[in-house]
Amino acid sequence: MPDPFDLKVLIRTLLLPPAGPLLLAAAGVALAVRRPRAGRRLVIAGLAIGWLLSLPAVGDALARRVESGQVPLSPSAWQAARDGPRPPAVVVVLGGGVVNDADTEPPRERLEARALQRTLAAARVVRATGLPVLVSGGRPQAQRRSEADLMRQILQDDLGVAVRWVEERSRDTAENASASAALLRADGIDSVILVTHAYHMPRARRAFEAVGLAVLPAPHDWHGARSRAGLRAWLPSPDGLVTSTVSLHELLGRAWYRLRGLA
Repeated sequence: MPDPFDLKVLIRTLLLPPAGPLLLAAAGVALAVRRPRAGRRLVIAGLAIGWLLSLPAVGDALARRVESGQVPLSPSAWQAARDGPRPPAVVVVLGGGVVNDADTEPPRERLEARALQRTLAAARVVRATGLPVLVSGGRPQAQRRSEADLMRQILQDDLGVAVRWVEERSRDTAENASASAALLRADGIDSVILVTHAYHMPRARRAFEAVGLAVLPAPHDWHGARSRAGLRAWLPSPDGLVTSTVSLHELLGRAWYRLRGLA
């Protein structure tokens, strides 16, 4: 039996760019053998979708949609939450990926840029609030160390921020929430400050609230806030494709969570 998580990752990879538009174009090529007109339409559609999603202007527009309503954690919001009925007692930061530098000896494992941004943002929140930290992120396949352990190392060794809880079993956002909640409830904690990217925050917040935690969001690093005008905004680029892919991944994830009753 295939692992349902691995199946989910495979389906997501095939649907999202660049694989999704390329597969659509490839299906058109195959169809053109028997139905040339329909095949050509599929090829054109696949190439056009891939082109559009690689435009920075399109990626930024999608990012603005998924980040809509997110605001930075302000001192006044923190003070109101601290004085409220369920004051946050911990800063929770979510993993965002690990890179294996296989050409080094021994192979070096490090955080992806996205995970490093979250780690730095968490350090800033900790310094502003004085709360303890929980790092959450499991061990990807073929990795010796978990994301959570790598985040812990950077927070403690490089940023001087002590980490109290290390959650290293989760593989996705829903598991981040359930595994973190189990650790925190053992210490009687049911309210958190949640640190993750602005595009990820709506889905992450719903997942944490679905397991009974009160959440004060601390989003960071807006993708859609960038101002890219002129010709460069309408020329295909790797950055435009990445922004579109991240945004579509969130929209797909939100739809999946709604089906599962997590949103």
